[in-house]
Amino acid sequence: MTSSDIQNSDEEIFNHTSVLPIKAGEKQIDDEGVLHSGSHYFPFEFVLPLKLPSSFKGKHGRLRYYVRMSVYSKGVFPQSGPHTERTSKFAVIGALDLNNEPDASLPVENDTFEAVGSWCCIAGTVTAMLKLDRKGYTIKEAIPVYAEIKNLSARRIASTQVSLIQNVTYYSYRGRFSESTTLVTVHKGRIAPRGKQTWNRELLSVPTVPPSHLRGCKIIDVQYSIELCIKPCGVARKVKLPVDIVIGTVALKDQQHKVTCHPLLSPEDTNFPFPFFSANDDSEVFLTDLSMHNMLPTAPPWEEDDDIP
Repeated sequence: MTSSDIQNSDEEIFNHTSVLPIKAGEKQIDDEGVLHSGSHYFPFEFVLPLKLPSSFKGKHGRLRYYVRMSVYSKGVFPQSGPHTERTSKFAVIGALDLNNEPDASLPVENDTFEAVGSWCCIAGTVTAMLKLDRKGYTIKEAIPVYAEIKNLSARRIASTQVSLIQNVTYYSYRGRFSESTTLVTVHKGRIAPRGKQTWNRELLSVPTVPPSHLRGCKIIDVQYSIELCIKPCGVARKVKLPVDIVIGTVALKDQQHKVTCHPLLSPEDTNFPFPFFSANDDSEVFLTDLSMHNMLPTAPPWEEDDDIP
């Protein structure tokens, strides 16, 4: 919703309808082809297409799958609608093979050089470098992060953090709308004036999220990035340094036996497997997972209490 109108768009990805026949001659059926009262079992099945996009739920849009059963009672015409309906939701994780993604196996790196302070009082500069071994990672994989921050200013850096960001773009007939969500964040401590901080293979876990691109869906696009954020003390703008990554479901061939995964929590677990500590730094490294409920299921969540249209 904008100041002038409401922008919306919808799309049907997959639709399969099966009419379950009531066979004449069965003991439960009378001469008019109507089921007697009681319990009846009708097996059915359908095959999902290979290239379905993943289930997805964002702040301003969603992609979901469900099965709807309709029962028509005697004397009720189909045109007037079913007498009884039941709906069951299910989740889909679309396949994304990182071996088919350009540059997925290549390292990615970004750096910046920015002034620290307000417009009327510049305290100096900060340089930062962020590097990853490669661009492509799989769900539940731990991403080793390399970073170096040099505080060349007279102001102390309050904290630094590296986050996994989900960037979503929604397309409507009038334009597009974007949103960003922080999924997982690893924090580190302060940096003294003229000091330096190094990140050496600090691990950032990928939770259960839809793969990149959401291919097969024309109105929602999902991308991911790793972002280094530097927070100076006092009144000063944060320094942000992103690198784009691709999240898939099939690992790169040369990485299939090298993937590092964090253990996921079970609902009965009370001991969070973090914090952990850096071997070469006295500051504590701890992980804040803002989507822990997304890490536990094996598929993306859906709305439990929301009616399906």
